[in-house]
Parts: sequence; C-alpha cells; structure tokens
Amino acid sequence: MKLLKTLCASALVAAASLTMPAISAAEEIDLKYHAFTGKGPSNLATRWWMDEVEKRTDGKVKFTRIFGGPLGKLSGQPENIKVGAFDLGEFSPVYNPGLFPLANVTSLPFMSDNALAHAQAGHELFKSPAVEAEFTAMNQKYLFPGLWTSIQLLSHDPIRSIEDLKSAKIRAHGGAAEILKELDITVYGIPWGELPAAAERKVVTAAIIGSPADAYAFGFGEIFSYWDDEDWFFFPMPVTINLDTWNALPDDVKTVIEELNDETVMKARSLLEVAEIESHAKLSAQTEIVKLDEAEKAKMLDVRNAAWQSWVDAREKDGLAGQAVLDDFLKLLEKHEG
Repeated sequence: MKLLKTLCASALVAAASLTMPAISAAEEIDLKYHAFTGKGPSNLATRWWMDEVEKRTDGKVKFTRIFGGPLGKLSGQPENIKVGAFDLGEFSPVYNPGLFPLANVTSLPFMSDNALAHAQAGHELFKSPAVEAEFTAMNQKYLFPGLWTSIQLLSHDPIRSIEDLKSAKIRAHGGAAEILKELDITVYGIPWGELPAAAERKVVTAAIIGSPADAYAFGFGEIFSYWDDEDWFFFPMPVTINLDTWNALPDDVKTVIEELNDETVMKARSLLEVAEIESHAKLSAQTEIVKLDEAEKAKMLDVRNAAWQSWVDAREKDGLAGQAVLDDFLKLLEKHEG
C-alpha cells in the first residue's frame, strides 16, 4: 500500500509539472521572443531591452530569442502574440489597421520632423484608455516603442514634383498611402518581403519605405538610383507581450519592466540614430539624393490636412473617436516639441 501511495503521488507531481508555466525551481522565467526578420534595425531596441531585463532581474528572467521569422510574418505578429505562439514581439498598426485603427494615428503623413518626439508622443498615446483598449482586445499589453523609423522615398527615376509622383508606380503604405490617395495616385501594396524583386523587375518604380537604415540593410540602394531623404511619416512598431503572460509575472519583475519601458523610448531612438547615420552615408554613396521642389512640398502639406481628415472620417464612421485621438496625439507632439 505504501508503494502504491508513493507511485500515485509521483504521478500527480509529474502531471502537474506538465501544466506549470516555464519557471524552474530557482524561479527562472523563460519568455519567448519572436522577430519577424533577422537581427537588424527593426529589433535593435528590443534586443537591448531584453538584455537589460535579464540583467536587472539578476537572471530571474531569461528570453528565448527567435530571429528570422520562422513563426510568421510581420502582419501575423499580433495574432500570434494573442494566442501565445510566443510571448512578445514587435508589430506595426500600419500592417494591421483593422485591429489597431486608433493606434494607426501615429502613421499619418507629415506630422512631425522630430522622430524622438514622435516616439515619445506615441508611447504616451498607446497607454491612453482608448488606444490601450485595442491592445487589450488582442490579449496584449503594450510595452514600449521598438523601431520608430523614418519612411522615405526611393525611385528608379528622379522625382521632383507631384506630376513625377503620378508618373511613377509607387509602393506605399501607412501615411504615405493616405496622402497619395488624396492626390488620386494609385498605390501598390506590395509586402516587404516581395518588394526587392518587384522593384528590380520595375513592377514598381518607386517605394516609400523605412530609410536609411532598413533601405540600406536590405539592399535597396543597389536597386534604386534616386533617394529623397525627407520623412513622409514615422513607422510605428510597438512591442507588446501576451496579456496572460504579463499577468502571471511576479510583481517585482513587472516593476522592473515598467520602469525599463519608459527608459527604452529614449534608448531605442539613440540606437537607431547611430544606425541611421551610418546608413545615410552608405546609402548616399549608392544613390543620388533628389528632393521634391519646395513649391511641390508646400502642395503636399496642403493635401496632408485632407489626408488627416479622411482618416478621422473613416474612424468616426466606424463609431470610433477619431477626432479626439488625433487631437490628443497632436497635443502630445506639441508637449514633446515635435
């Protein structure tokens, strides 16, 4: 009988261990991070953040780091985080506007020429009740802005005017697509992974993409001949964690992470700036910088207001507080001198 009791107890312990979270006897917490691409500009900030979490928790938290996108593309990140395919990762409201319609205000065109102020404003906005609700609905907790990069124009032919834009076949998304649509310019929504081949074959003759860091890292300086290094918009890429995972973390770990999230806003921008300065010089050596004429740029800024209003109207039509969120974001930009 004693042997039988021992065997039953052992079986119960074994069964329980199968359902326990990834915490060892030494209280180690293993969190799974997935990057939709390899190590590069898009995950600079997150890699630094994970290093700091491990350091500041004295190794209590460890990250399993998966690079190269084996668990899905950028567009699939929110759903995969929601269901717990991995615990945390970057994604962009630009690629998931239906899931994060209000968060997408941060991608509207020509809002600021100050990337840090834009990221700081976005960080505050994403923690506001209206926008936070979008993350909660996807079973996620927003952590910090990861990549928050400039989106600029590269092309096969020089583009100096709106008429030049109308003559081009342009790949665009986010705020760039919004303003081009206001100009009645057709936009080609080609996914990032398919863009190099499409550009080489001239399926598109111009692309408004992350630049200079991403553009150089992914070889677009060898594909396109011309580059306009003006910022059309800033590409928001927040980092989130599965909400169930977050709720299960000990309070002391949560405290470390919350403090680090705010600190990472500035650090993320400084890390990317280093990469951008290096990439700007290298991309400049591969391309000729050609900008919109000043009069043409002024016309674009006039159209910008219509693009903002179209965004508001679309949100309001869906019963969302588009105008209020836009107003809040503009106030935050002013607060951070953006």
